[in-house]
Amino acid sequence: MQTEQGELGEQTWRRPSTDEVIEAVRRHARLLDGRMGGARLNFVLCDLRGLNLSNVNLSDAELTGTRLDRAQLVGAKLKGAILFAADLRLANLQQADLSKSDMRGITLRGADLTRAKLRDTDVREAVLAVYRGGQPLPQAFDGRVPNLAAVVAASADFTGAKLNGAVTLKADFSDAKMAQVDLRGADLRGANFRGANLEGANLQGARLQEADFAGALLTDALLRDAMAEGANFRGAILDSRALGDLRHAGAMLPGSAVGDEPTEDLLRQHADWVQSTGRSGRRADLAGRDLSRQDLRGLNLTAARLGYVMARKVVAQGACLVMADLECADLREGWLERVDLRGANLERAHLSGASLAGAVLSPLVSTETPGRRWPTRLNHARLQRCNLQGADLRGVIARDADFSGADLRGARLDGADLDGAVLAQALRD
Repeated sequence: MQTEQGELGEQTWRRPSTDEVIEAVRRHARLLDGRMGGARLNFVLCDLRGLNLSNVNLSDAELTGTRLDRAQLVGAKLKGAILFAADLRLANLQQADLSKSDMRGITLRGADLTRAKLRDTDVREAVLAVYRGGQPLPQAFDGRVPNLAAVVAASADFTGAKLNGAVTLKADFSDAKMAQVDLRGADLRGANFRGANLEGANLQGARLQEADFAGALLTDALLRDAMAEGANFRGAILDSRALGDLRHAGAMLPGSAVGDEPTEDLLRQHADWVQSTGRSGRRADLAGRDLSRQDLRGLNLTAARLGYVMARKVVAQGACLVMADLECADLREGWLERVDLRGANLERAHLSGASLAGAVLSPLVSTETPGRRWPTRLNHARLQRCNLQGADLRGVIARDADFSGADLRGARLDGADLDGAVLAQALRD
């Protein structure tokens, strides 16, 4: 057995032998299976740095105060595990399941939690007075604030987790599921929440300066007293209460755009640019503008910049949007029948309730270079209850897109990339 003095003064971490770890994992598996000879894995204040425990079932294991920095835990099951004040900095936890685990006071700085599950996990401050473990812990653990700085948690599931007071500076929560998450008073400065689902999240008093919420869902979120100077909410879905809470916080809100040139002038110049193949006029940059209920029927908006636009209930039947940038655009309940969207970027776009019947979303094929194609991108787009009857979706890239309740009858999906897409209750031939 080896011991090593750590950063908590005289505290030492015991380094179990490889054989001891293997035997503990074996007996823990027997316990979980209800077989004879099983025993709960108990490595309190141990040094397990750099171990490979990928795909191992450690549910309900006791790992309080243990060092697991740089450990390989890909696909590991840690449901209900006790990770109180544990150190997992730079650990690889891709697709691990940490649901309902006790992660109070944990250190996850720089860890990879891509597609991990942390549903109903407790990631609050460590308080020794409420710790119920059987072994005395160092006093230095008391009051330890969870550190998730620079963590990578893209597409992770934090639904119902408690993260209030946590430090998550420059963390990546892009496309994460964070509905009902408690982030009160959390330090989220510079964090990336692009496309994340934060419905009903509690962000009251949180530090959101320079954070990016583009394309995120924030309906029913609580943002009172949040410090949001320089935060980006363009393309996000916010209700009136959240907008009111952010109105004077110095954030970039939906419908805000750089420049005050009238939209009609930009559209006219773009028409000249398209007709003259770039010799006159100017490519339209409508990014972030409020185009709600605008009549864009039949317009040629080829290659227009329309990212983050607020265009709910827009009327654009028959419009040409070939190679247009519509990332994080709010097109909910829009009238987009027969729209030409070949090669367009619709990543993280909001299209719930929109009608794209007969729309063309197949790749744009080069007329000059044989074999060169630009596919239409719908990655992480939200198309719940969208009417896609008869739409051409051949070759579309729609990874992790949500087609729940969409009408896909008559739609052509040959060669479409639907990896991770949700098709629950979608109507299909």
